[in-house]
Amino acid sequence: MLDLHCHILPEVDDGAGSIGEALSMATMAVREGIDAVVATPHCLDARNIDAFVQGVERQRQQLQAVLDARQMDLDIFLGAEVFMDPAFLKVGGLERLTINSTRYILVELPMGEVPLYAEDFIYRLRLKGFIPIIAHPERNLAIMRDPNVLYRLVDLGCLCQITTGSITGLFGKQVKRCARILLTHGMGHVLGTDAHSEGTRGPYMKKAVEQLKAWLNEEEVRDIVNILPYKILGGEVVSVTPPRRYKAGMKFWFWG
Repeated sequence: MLDLHCHILPEVDDGAGSIGEALSMATMAVREGIDAVVATPHCLDARNIDAFVQGVERQRQQLQAVLDARQMDLDIFLGAEVFMDPAFLKVGGLERLTINSTRYILVELPMGEVPLYAEDFIYRLRLKGFIPIIAHPERNLAIMRDPNVLYRLVDLGCLCQITTGSITGLFGKQVKRCARILLTHGMGHVLGTDAHSEGTRGPYMKKAVEQLKAWLNEEEVRDIVNILPYKILGGEVVSVTPPRRYKAGMKFWFWG
C-alpha cells in the first residue's frame, strides 16, 4: 500500500522529531503493509519554495539511505502539504512542491473554514496544469457541518485524501461520519495516514482499510487503496466517479 500523506521526515515540521522517530515510523509503516510513503511536510511560506525543497529533499535522501542500509522495504518519495494561500499562485516553483514531481499537489484547507477564495484557488491551479488533492477535508469544520461544501471543489477537478485515523474514529464520531459520507459520495479518492509520530498519530493503515470494506464495494476499495495512489505517484491520469451531493433525509448536524 501507498501512504500519500505522511510527516515522516525528521526535524522539518511538526512530524518526526528525530531520525530515530522517523525510523520507528518507517518500521510501523512496513508492519502495516505500506511499501511506499510520500513525505509531505507542511509548506506554509510561498516566498521560500527553493530553500524548503532543498532542505526536505536532503532529509528525504538521508532517511532513504538509512532505510536502504537497514534493508527496510520502504521507498520515500517527496511531496509537500501546501497551505491554501493565494500567495502560492503568484510565485514560480509550484511544480517543485508536487507529489514525486508530477502534476498532483497536496493542498491543505484552513481547519475551521473553506475560504471564499477556495474555488478560485482550485480553478487557477487547474489552469496552471496542476491537479489539487485536498488533504483531510473530513476534518474541516465547514465540511463537517455540510459535506456538500466540498462538492463544488471536487466538481472543479480536485481529488480528496481521507485520513485513515478519521475512518477508524481517532478524531471522533463526527469526523468519522463525515469521512464515510465523503467516501460514499465520490468525494474521497485516496487514503493517507497523516502520521506525525510513532504514537497515536502513527502510520496506521490496516484497520482503516478493513473499515472501508464495510462502507464500499470491492472495486471502490481497490481503486482507493491499490490503484489511484500508485497512478498519482506515477503522474498518470486518473479517472474517478463524478461526485454526488449528500441528500440525507435530515440535515447533517454538527455538534462541536
